[in-house]
Amino acid sequence: MELEVWLDGTHVAMLSENRRQLTMIYTGEAHPIGAPLVSVAMPVSARRYPDTKVRAFFHGLLPEGEARRMLAYDFGLDESDDMGLLGALGKDCAGALVIQPKGDGPPLMARASAKDVVDDAEIERRLRALPVHPLGVDGRIRVSLAGVQSKLLLARLEDGRWVLPADGIVSTHILKPEHRDLPNTVVNEAFCMNLAARSGLKAARTTISSFGGTEVLVSERYDRRREASGIRRMHQEDACQALSVLAIVPEHKYEEFGGPTLVGIARLLEQWGDAQSKEELLRQIAIHVIVGNADAHGKNVSFLHQENGTVGLAPVYDIMSTEYYSAAHARPMSSTLGLFVDAKHNINEVTVGDLLSEAERWGMRYRTAQSVLNQLLERLPSALDQAARDVPDVPQALVDMVHKRMTRARAEAARLGQ
Repeated sequence: MELEVWLDGTHVAMLSENRRQLTMIYTGEAHPIGAPLVSVAMPVSARRYPDTKVRAFFHGLLPEGEARRMLAYDFGLDESDDMGLLGALGKDCAGALVIQPKGDGPPLMARASAKDVVDDAEIERRLRALPVHPLGVDGRIRVSLAGVQSKLLLARLEDGRWVLPADGIVSTHILKPEHRDLPNTVVNEAFCMNLAARSGLKAARTTISSFGGTEVLVSERYDRRREASGIRRMHQEDACQALSVLAIVPEHKYEEFGGPTLVGIARLLEQWGDAQSKEELLRQIAIHVIVGNADAHGKNVSFLHQENGTVGLAPVYDIMSTEYYSAAHARPMSSTLGLFVDAKHNINEVTVGDLLSEAERWGMRYRTAQSVLNQLLERLPSALDQAARDVPDVPQALVDMVHKRMTRARAEAARLGQ
């Protein structure tokens, strides 16, 4: 079986499977040699890349867990059939790649218009149908996005109306309803994401909306850009893909189970990016620690490919306080970090000193790291007040917990600065 890989309207690679082994080879249209076109793990070359590199990247484009199982069943495929699922869902993935069967020709790129608009009632119907139609996939809609949480992909017109990502229309937003097992996940994530943005981090734009009686978190895709000619896909990959970590089961994206490490991520930024990206990585990890999000793992850190061949850290996304559920709801949530900080495994044991030591392991100067953290901590009190106002339904217990963690971090930073 063979699939074509397209990027910005150019057929750049062929994806093949033989005896359950995936390989990829670039076409003559891919250039320049050495550029991280599909992935930093597979720069442009005349060589054929082996299964270890190829599967880690392309498997990482597909849904996980129950969503993957259901979609495979719907298409009459084995759950382990990466090529089959890519052929069925690869026309709208994370990043800018379009993956489609050989011979289909240039990918269809359609502009959404008023005739494609769907109303709130239809969106609510599709949200309620997510347990049986993951990602909103049906006969017309073929989209893929990694992750286990239930979500719906839609496209938005400039006037705010919604359309379905069907028949070549590119999705622009991710709608995430309340988690079925945890309360307040929509306001929890909206608050934490708002706090990150207010604190000066580059963060995915996130709001809360209701469709009928269904409240959802609406996240604008940072890998899509609105231009005069329409929506442009921006290429990106997550840390598991970039570091060739094959997450066959969701646990594999966690460092505890062999997933990426912060040192590995920082080295990648050193090789392909710039110093500013490492500073932003430090801010991202610090905000996860301060809000109490132990679930930040290798697929929650991503890289945007730039037109000049460099790779920069993508905006932060999927921030939600997991410690809130342990503290306020007595839920048995894990406090084990998805990405360890200076060898600390428990998020509640991570100090400002640990963050500084971790940054030094990345090659950052101590004073530079200290300045980055101090600036973040200085902004946090005002940002916390603003985020609480911006998300009026946020539980006070969550605000109080984050305030306590922030205050402790600020006090330690002050002692270290003496």
